[in-house]
Amino acid sequence: MPKTESDSRRGIRAKVIFKPRPRNPVLVCGLPGSGYVGKLGADHLVSVFKSKKVAEYECDSFPPQVNIKEDGRVEPLKAELYHAKTGQSKDLLIFTADAQPTTSEGEYELAEAVIKLAKALGADTVYTLAAYITGSFSKSPKVYGAASSKELLGTLTGKGVVLMHEGGITGMNGLLVGMGALHGMKGVCLLGETSGYVIDAGASQAVLESLSKLLGIQIDVSKLKDKADETQKVIDQLKGMGEQTREQPLPPKREERPGYIS
Repeated sequence: MPKTESDSRRGIRAKVIFKPRPRNPVLVCGLPGSGYVGKLGADHLVSVFKSKKVAEYECDSFPPQVNIKEDGRVEPLKAELYHAKTGQSKDLLIFTADAQPTTSEGEYELAEAVIKLAKALGADTVYTLAAYITGSFSKSPKVYGAASSKELLGTLTGKGVVLMHEGGITGMNGLLVGMGALHGMKGVCLLGETSGYVIDAGASQAVLESLSKLLGIQIDVSKLKDKADETQKVIDQLKGMGEQTREQPLPPKREERPGYIS
């Protein structure tokens, strides 16, 4: 039977469905944000590895809305942790959510709950997937990265990840790395280059390809590549519309006449 753990004071309700025994697990997190880069990546991992749900989280600071299912049913927003048996050197614990909490308190509380459970299941490293917003479109998105140790930074550069040297990583995709460090876990954030204007499957694909190299496991990204091709078609259309707008002549100036009030 599922074990429900409630803490109304903290505003987080966790339902642990089962406790797996993962092999050399790492925690991989991807949540909704710009371009849905992290969310698409996490959902793809859940699907491609036929992952099994470990826990569900309800949070009082989720946005005030519900999701509508295909059959018309409504469902409250939730966060979920999955176990993916990869059949390779490492298993994955995958954390994703329908939305990010709307308060800093909610973000910290949810991040801590997830980190504690992942560590209890044997994970010693957390990878978060996020967006690096440039405001421009790229057919070959770069992957930027930051890490909690010099050792991990060296690993990133060795796998073609461009290191960040300034700025900040907002939201839970950044917070989970920091929270992991507080609990003795190593942390990496991988950020896919994206315009920030469209749902960007291409950036998600690039991030997962980097994750695959870093973890030394094979990740089938073929279905995500199909979505990336669809995204590129939309981007090309947007570029074409922009060029047409620039090429149109400006309307002639109207002759200025004094105004009258009658």
